[in-house]
Amino acid sequence: MFVKGPEKNLSDQSAEAMRIMAVRDGERKPLFDSALQGPHSPSPSLLIEKHDVRLTDWQTVILPDQVLTLYLRRCAVEYGSSVGDRQSLIRTKGSVVIEKRACEQSFRLDSPASTLTVRLSDSALTQAAEAAPNTGDSIPADSATKDAQLSSLLYALERERMHGYPAGRLFVDGIEQALAAILVSYDGIVRRAPQVYKGGLAPYRMKRVNEFIQTHMEEEITLGELAQAAGLSPSHFCSLFRKTLGTTPHQFVLGCRIQHARTLLANPRHSILDVALASGFRTHQHFSRIFHRLTGASPSGYRAQL
Repeated sequence: MFVKGPEKNLSDQSAEAMRIMAVRDGERKPLFDSALQGPHSPSPSLLIEKHDVRLTDWQTVILPDQVLTLYLRRCAVEYGSSVGDRQSLIRTKGSVVIEKRACEQSFRLDSPASTLTVRLSDSALTQAAEAAPNTGDSIPADSATKDAQLSSLLYALERERMHGYPAGRLFVDGIEQALAAILVSYDGIVRRAPQVYKGGLAPYRMKRVNEFIQTHMEEEITLGELAQAAGLSPSHFCSLFRKTLGTTPHQFVLGCRIQHARTLLANPRHSILDVALASGFRTHQHFSRIFHRLTGASPSGYRAQL
């Protein structure tokens, strides 16, 4: 936890909804007073904030939501208890802290920190708990493995943030589902509701998903929209989708977009940028990178081969 800087009021409710909030000094305020680095998260469910924080005085905060913190550099944090005890901890680069929720925390930074902080929605955690398999007869992953998985997912978000979220909301939605699935395996994060799903997506559900993708090819497609098209919750949809196709919804949509682009590239009247936009890519660079990754050729090289 962190993080006082220059005071800044965010009375606008729409602006508040896009920030990670905390109760500080008895008032609901953004957890960080400093301005966001880069754009807002494309998802209203998974809020993402990158901040560089100077040394701080003692602060007391209460987090109403589930928050994760990825430390992007080594720093020292001192925590205080209600009885006056203090504990100094070194947060190493790449370490992840599952912040305590709905309880008072006192802390101060003893050295500058650079962090990526994310807030998961309650709906994502609840859906992940409902979709979690019953692991009573299996050996659960140890904490070190799960911590490494959290770190890897958060670094993927940081790379996406640095480039302006070129993969769009579907990528972020997928990361949130993966984070939530790991978090609900920790004791005390959310009440578990074990449930096992067998098989994969029924053909009629897959047909609806394909039709939705083709109809909205030029638009940004969210995980919630795909799940709604299939008539399922996002967590249930992700679980069955992977069982059906062996890949994630995000990767599947990318494949559909590239296939659509290949069809358009056969017409020389369409410019590369027009093909990118018509296939749902926001930039020429992102389109070219994904096209090359999936086909082994650049868009212009592919067109020349045709």
